[in-house]
Amino acid sequence: MHIEKIEYGPEKEGLWSQIAFALIIILALIATAITGMIFWKILSSDAQISSTRQFMEDVGKLFAYLLFDLAAIIYLYVKGLLQDEYVTTLE
Repeated sequence: MHIEKIEYGPEKEGLWSQIAFALIIILALIATAITGMIFWKILSSDAQISSTRQFMEDVGKLFAYLLFDLAAIIYLYVKGLLQDEYVTTLE
């Protein structure tokens, strides 16, 4: 039987955590705007326009920007705000 004990490291403090928090808020607002642009573009486009290659490329670029933005949010959360954890195994 393995019992794992998780000990939390020191709480993230200082300038880097404050910058990470501010950037996460800004990037979340940008992600909201990009998602709105995707929905608006898909819902407001005519059927003939939405079947073109250019339309699909534009929506694909917006999805790529959204994916990059969400990855940046996750990275900043893990590196800037999430506490370090130490896992020990007891046997």
